[in-house]
Amino acid sequence: MHKKRIKKFNPGPITVMLIISFTIMVLSLIGNKLGISGTLTDSETLETTTITINNIFSKDGIRYIFGSALRNFRNIEPLVAIIVSLITVSILEVSGLLKHIFGGLKNVRSSIITFAVIFISICSTIIGDYSYAVLLPLVSAIYRVINKDAKTGIMTSFIGITIGYGTGLIFNYQDVLLGALTETAARNVLDNYTFNPMSMIFIMLVSTVVLSIVGTIAVERQFNKRARYEDEEELVTSKTALRASLVAFVIMLLIVIWSIIPGLPLSGWLLDDSAGRYIYRLLGDNSPFKDGFMVIILCMSLICSYVYGKVSRNIKDSREYNKAISKTFQNTGFIFAGLFFASIMLSILDFTNISTVLSLKLIELIGTSQMSGVFIVGTSLLVCTIITILNPSTINNWTMASPILVSSLVRANIAPEFTQMIFKVGDSIGKCFSPFYIFFIIMLGFLYKADSQNEDISFFGTMRKMSPVVIALALTWIVIVIGWNLLGFRIGIGASTTL
Repeated sequence: MHKKRIKKFNPGPITVMLIISFTIMVLSLIGNKLGISGTLTDSETLETTTITINNIFSKDGIRYIFGSALRNFRNIEPLVAIIVSLITVSILEVSGLLKHIFGGLKNVRSSIITFAVIFISICSTIIGDYSYAVLLPLVSAIYRVINKDAKTGIMTSFIGITIGYGTGLIFNYQDVLLGALTETAARNVLDNYTFNPMSMIFIMLVSTVVLSIVGTIAVERQFNKRARYEDEEELVTSKTALRASLVAFVIMLLIVIWSIIPGLPLSGWLLDDSAGRYIYRLLGDNSPFKDGFMVIILCMSLICSYVYGKVSRNIKDSREYNKAISKTFQNTGFIFAGLFFASIMLSILDFTNISTVLSLKLIELIGTSQMSGVFIVGTSLLVCTIITILNPSTINNWTMASPILVSSLVRANIAPEFTQMIFKVGDSIGKCFSPFYIFFIIMLGFLYKADSQNEDISFFGTMRKMSPVVIALALTWIVIVIGWNLLGFRIGIGASTTL
């Protein structure tokens, strides 16, 4: 007698998002009826505000769901960047330029490729969220060129960017914004405190190298494999075409560099003249360079690819060139469908205040605790990880957490700079495990696009597949933070782990 095989329940990503959305809605009803609330502290005045859970099943909640669905989808920032990036990678592929530049890596050891991808992914966080838009499609295309599994490249790059968001070879604009919040919070307990962006540079440099090495070992053991891709048509490689496109690239690069240098004749026209510090002028919210970064990449790619394609004869006329621009949009349906349902899920989460209230409850535990030393460091790291899982919005979370965490850790003799580093590490780890992280949904979309073997790509299945690598890197982060605290090393210029 044959046993009946029980089919496992393995819903697709969109189904999972709908389930999570409905679960949040039910929890909002329960939390609202129970009167669960949290206390939000203003970092400047230290005044407190009570935040309650909103019931999505109320009249206002129902109106919000239907009234904001399309608006929230339109306001997803990565959407436009992803479209521009797809156009860029498409023309690079079809022109043959991508194959010419990276085709020689076919015979390079797999571990070297993996290390380079992780290291570059970590360093790319200097351009913020644009790193996902640039690297996910680009690494996927490069892996196809060198006959490696594109899905492995996508997951490797995603992990590198996400787990490396707390580090890099130099501070980024987000570090400056976090530092401003740290400075405000610290001045409530330390008079005349000033945050220095270079105050974490030593621990950032070390962690970048260590995470790249550990990540390489973990990726090679977990899911690195080769795959065979066949060109739809053989692309010509031409040294003459490469030299011509290189000349075009250098000219455009010099123009871009000139446009972001202040104080020279006709220079600095991509900087925000209304800002003070250079990093605000270059990467601030009103900076033409920041707003136009993806357009700059697109223009350079379009011109270089056109030059290469025409000289090599891979692109024979304008008709082929126009077709090449959109070729990589094949099989991208899930990226846009996934983002639509993700926008609904995130808007429900935002309306209900569930993640905010739960995060405030956790932060209050640090504020009322009597811990010190390694215990408060470890607990703070755990709390920062959990609140990021609940809501992976870095600036919003630090705005909410910094008044309590900074003052509590200062009383435990922990320096404000190291407290910010603890938060950044928890933020990096938490994003890897958060079902609410928009770039995880985007990564799933690229996995669907790259899937040529009809594999079952699921929401939590992908998380499980990546979890050994993420856990190895998370443990590495914990060892770095705890070890640095115990050894008392300087974390950067003019700063240590303790006061």
